[in-house]
Amino acid sequence: MKKDAKIIAIHIFLLLASSLLFAFLVAYQFYISAFVMVLLLALQIIYLFRSMNKNTKRLKQFIWAIQYSDFQVGRPGNPIEKEKYPSDLSDTMEKALQQYKKHLQQKESQLQYFQALADHIDLSVFVLTKNGEIEWMNLAARFQTGLQAPKMIDDLVDFHPELPARLRSLHPGDISILQVVRGDECFQLALSAMSFAVLGKTLTVVSMKNIRTVLENKETEAWQKLIRVLTHEIMNSMTPIVSLSELLKDNYRTGKNMENKEEEEKEETQQALETIHRRSNGLLRFVENYRKVIGIPSPVLQVIPVSDLLDSVLQLMKTEAEGLRVLPISVHLQVIADKGQIEQVLINLIKNAKEATSETLYPSIELSAGINSEGRTFIQVSDNGSGIPSDVLERIFVPFFTTKPAGSGIGLSLSRQIMHMHKGSLTATSEMGKGSRFILTFH
Repeated sequence: MKKDAKIIAIHIFLLLASSLLFAFLVAYQFYISAFVMVLLLALQIIYLFRSMNKNTKRLKQFIWAIQYSDFQVGRPGNPIEKEKYPSDLSDTMEKALQQYKKHLQQKESQLQYFQALADHIDLSVFVLTKNGEIEWMNLAARFQTGLQAPKMIDDLVDFHPELPARLRSLHPGDISILQVVRGDECFQLALSAMSFAVLGKTLTVVSMKNIRTVLENKETEAWQKLIRVLTHEIMNSMTPIVSLSELLKDNYRTGKNMENKEEEEKEETQQALETIHRRSNGLLRFVENYRKVIGIPSPVLQVIPVSDLLDSVLQLMKTEAEGLRVLPISVHLQVIADKGQIEQVLINLIKNAKEATSETLYPSIELSAGINSEGRTFIQVSDNGSGIPSDVLERIFVPFFTTKPAGSGIGLSLSRQIMHMHKGSLTATSEMGKGSRFILTFH
């Protein structure tokens, strides 16, 4: 910059000197020399003007390059730029541009890194403004919602009608559970949020994760712990009661030690002991049901054609379930599973469907199979029965929950655990008066 200032000062000094010389020549009537000096003054003014214009242009290009992050236009040495600039000013600008470019490249590299990182995780992430605008969403969020470029929170109504309202009412640190039904699958989404400020603008980051498998695993784990405790305690208590009641009952039958007993007292005692024995056996059967829930053997896996599996179940159950049929399968499907255990699950579901359609005029129970939107093989058992109330549907897989007077409440819980041991899932959907669907999904 000092060099530029010296050059400008020299030009100004020459211009002043030429002006004084021109005045002197005119004063002493050296008109020809004065005319030549006028030409020199004009050349100096033009040169000074052009120099100032070049510097102004250079500054404009520098500002433009900074504003639009374009470092190719107007650089010294660039073929596009033919004009020469003062080397000191050009060098300073070039260094500034290079430094800014380097800093910008670092920021862009960091942005690309975090963008790739955010797109790689399977957690759906949204960045929202106070006005309900969606500033950014990662790849997982676009895939899960099926929306590529939503602008506002209200656009998410296409994914779930309740989601916009949930997002607006979600405060930092809160967790909200949203149940979503997609075709044959039902799952839960956990919504959580955090807030931060960028350049004076408050933003909210919302994460959305499918926790169906986590909830089901935690539910099963909790029930298994409870079952182990109950089994231990009840068995320790009931085994001696059953043994003692059997002994006393035999003594009364043989008349041992009963000489001094009145006949009526004997009869009452006999009835009491029989009641104790009957209840004890009932409790033992109850405990045995607990054992069934936690005592599922590890599956013996093999490749099974789905059509063969469904045909086998049809042969086993066609005489017991009216209206049972297998729908045609358009593609050749195979699953890796324990055939006996999966047959047990299907038979249990068919029996439940039979009870659900017992009062239906034209009962229909259908077995079907296919591939879902995630590329996984599924088997479906559907019926046209009475349906399951929504409050009951949420609890049908809880061990020992039942609405049947003579039911044990372990069939569906047992079936779900079998599917978990196959790394799969068992879900249900139902509509009152139209029937129910149970879907076995294999991984």
